[in-house]
Amino acid sequence: MEIKLTSYGATEEVTGSCHLLNIDGYRILVDCGMWQGNWDNYVKNWDSFLFDPQNVDAVILTHAHLDHCGRLPKLYSKGYNGPIYATGATIDLAKIVLEDSYFIMDEKAFRKKMPKMFGQKDLNRAMKSFVPLNYYEKQDLNPDISFKLHNAGHILGSSIVEIKAGNKTIVFSGDIGGEDMPLVKDIDIIKQADYVICEGTYGDRAHHDTKTRDKELIKAVQRATLNRSTLLITIFALERTQDILKVLNDYYESHLDFAVPVFLDSPMAAEATRVYKKHLDYLNEDAQDVMKRDRDIFDFPHLKITNHIRQSKEINTVPPPKIIMAGSGMMEGGRMIHHLSQYIGDRNNNILFMGFQVPGTLGHKILNGAFDFDYYGRKIEVRAVADQIDGFSAHADQSALLQWLGGFKQPKQILLNHGDKQVLEKFAIIIAEQLNFETKVLKFNNPLTLK
Repeated sequence: MEIKLTSYGATEEVTGSCHLLNIDGYRILVDCGMWQGNWDNYVKNWDSFLFDPQNVDAVILTHAHLDHCGRLPKLYSKGYNGPIYATGATIDLAKIVLEDSYFIMDEKAFRKKMPKMFGQKDLNRAMKSFVPLNYYEKQDLNPDISFKLHNAGHILGSSIVEIKAGNKTIVFSGDIGGEDMPLVKDIDIIKQADYVICEGTYGDRAHHDTKTRDKELIKAVQRATLNRSTLLITIFALERTQDILKVLNDYYESHLDFAVPVFLDSPMAAEATRVYKKHLDYLNEDAQDVMKRDRDIFDFPHLKITNHIRQSKEINTVPPPKIIMAGSGMMEGGRMIHHLSQYIGDRNNNILFMGFQVPGTLGHKILNGAFDFDYYGRKIEVRAVADQIDGFSAHADQSALLQWLGGFKQPKQILLNHGDKQVLEKFAIIIAEQLNFETKVLKFNNPLTLK
């Protein structure tokens, strides 16, 4: 049996996950995500696929983040006509993400006078092609090939993919979750695999102590109160928003005299939160125990969810102190851009980033001391204080990644993807030294034979 792996994204960079596994002519695509970051990276999404989508037999989606699912409709526009396998929660979240991304992409294409990457019909075909699977449910693809999904502990419904091909086992980590997260269950440990394709986003560093992350968030909230200022929290609609809401829920419901309004100004985040409420069985034991006492862990006194543009604009009329949660998480669009224009010029205000900022994004620039930002042609000086809490990151840090990889019993090879080049090179050395596993960094469009 001949097995070849070719990666067409997330190679020596963080976004654009797309990996083609060719098993004796049966072709499985694991993820088909968008490139994110600066404009040069973003426009790569319009490039032609370097494989023929018509020849792909099956697609497996690890989770619903845009850099893993964003180009799925483009597959259908180029001739793919098969299923997309994922967990039920991933499917529900991916539909929200793809719908939202379509309109953002449409607007950017119009502004830049570019053709659409794909059309509404392609989006609809992708939506209708999802096949829901439970964790640990065996799915046969042909007499020699099957796979199972395991819990990745990353976001709701996120999966590790375990593919059986004859007598070989290939595991794709997808994105591995952090430790002791407020909502999702801890990652599953898998003991046996011949090849492990593992992400390494944080392979060179440790997160802040997860035990202090909640306190850091509450301190920022209290500081806004004392300063009578505005706290802007940049959010990723999936997982981190829900994690933050749970922490704020716990604080507000135990401090009933605390009356600072919190505005969740993200229709997408609000919709994603409804998906979390639908799939409570995916949550960890602590979160499920809290649900027995508190019927809605994502709602609390003084939380206001704004869906319409008119409501979003009205936030500006509310005097401080106030807290505004809005997307996007890296400030590459969304309603946060408009709130920045209102509040970033006041050094009394605070911008709180809740995780990794890809180089080239506005979030990365502000966090690293940008003097001003361009608001539709108007330069606005950055005076507000910018801080970061990465303990809420849905990605495992170096320690957690090593712990997960250490669960395998001497795999033939670890293949690293989904991380900056320097990070992956450093992480490969650490894996070899600490676990004694042969480790290699995947290269773009460089076929590997898995013997």
